[in-house]
This record gives sequence, structure tokens and C-alpha cells, in this order.
Amino acid sequence: MKTTTPHKSENFRLDIPGIEQVRSYFQKMDCPVEEAEVFYYYYQSLDWRNENGTILRDWRSVAINWMWNLED
Repeated sequence: MKTTTPHKSENFRLDIPGIEQVRSYFQKMDCPVEEAEVFYYYYQSLDWRNENGTILRDWRSVAINWMWNLED
């Protein structure tokens, strides 16, 4: 009997943050609240997907990359 295994994409729960969650996280990481809002509205407009259309599995890791790029 053949069983089907769920695709990797079905094995995670999409964690879409609220604006306050993002603000709080950016403050915790010593990053300006204004930048948190830019980050939030940017990814909100992309339906929490990256530029290639792939769903963001972990918005916090994407936020860290965002903050890291600010330093450059």
C-alpha cells in the first residue's frame, strides 16, 4: 500500500506577524521602529513572500537579514 508524505511546504505553520510584533522585535534588536514599519509594510505588500514568490517560513530571520543590510 502506497502512502503519501506531505510536502515540506505543508509541514509548517505560516507565522504572519502583526505590526506590534515587528516593532517589538526591531526594538529588541536595537533597530529603529521606523525601519520596522518599512519592513512590515514591504512584506505585507508581498503577502509575506520573498521577491521570488516563496512564502517566508521565518520572518524573524528575514528581519535579521534586513537589519544586517542596513549596516552596509
